[in-house]
Amino acid sequence: MRNLEKMEIYLKAGKIASTVLKETRSKVRPGVNFSQICEQIENRIRELGGEPAFPTNICVNEIAAHDTAEIEDIREVHDGDVVKIDIGVHVDGYIADTAITVNFSEYYATMTTANMEVLNLALKKIKPGESIGEVGNIVYSSALSMGYKVVTNLSGHELGQYQIHAGQSVPNTPVNGFIGRFGVGRCYAIEPFLTSNNAAAYVEETDKAAIYSIVKRKRLKDQVADRFLEKAWERRKTLPFSARWFKDLYDKNELLRALDYLAKNKVIRAYPVLKEATDQVVCQFEHTVFITEKNTIITTI
Repeated sequence: MRNLEKMEIYLKAGKIASTVLKETRSKVRPGVNFSQICEQIENRIRELGGEPAFPTNICVNEIAAHDTAEIEDIREVHDGDVVKIDIGVHVDGYIADTAITVNFSEYYATMTTANMEVLNLALKKIKPGESIGEVGNIVYSSALSMGYKVVTNLSGHELGQYQIHAGQSVPNTPVNGFIGRFGVGRCYAIEPFLTSNNAAAYVEETDKAAIYSIVKRKRLKDQVADRFLEKAWERRKTLPFSARWFKDLYDKNELLRALDYLAKNKVIRAYPVLKEATDQVVCQFEHTVFITEKNTIITTI
């Protein structure tokens, strides 16, 4: 596919993602259930002609990534929460990835604003042929100058067709040596995460997972697990999914047993929920960019 055709599809996915995220901002408020937020977002993506590239991430306070509504989830947004909403849209496998922080705490208002400014500074640095490592320098130094730390082990990433992480990382911290340049015809997600100056500023895995993806198609001679795997491949291929997307197949207990069995046999991958190591609040903003020969297009603006 020519770069122009590819760009047009990326722009379509980006427009859907931008529209949905702007609509979502006013719907995320204290008292609203996690399931309601996630399902509204995912349904709206489909209404506009896209498909979710991954389950809507809703991560609150110290939770930084990979959390989403579970089956029969009773969690709600509370006053004082710092809520990160990260959504992905794909059209024919071409992905737009974007995120905002919706803040209900005056204490973290300045950090949220700083995070937006850091992202904007990083976006201005991205040009065809520019060193990818320069983004890490800009993000890290600008965050420090504003009095905050960058979460060091979370980064941006290249996007490929049906690939959320297509190999090339876009660092949020300085790196040693040359790691590559922004390539023409390629697409990247840029996503700095900020936290307070007294935080450890790295994430660690929790013992909870609610997002999965298929690693290999291998029958395990378990009727429930094998049928689930067949349906998951039919609907998602290698893209991530949530158990709640398969409530039409089995009840909650059967689904969770099948997922656990498949994960233990390394047929699917479970993505652990990630939290800041010292339980400090994290915020996040993200845009997707497409690189042309002459400039950089923010697809999710």
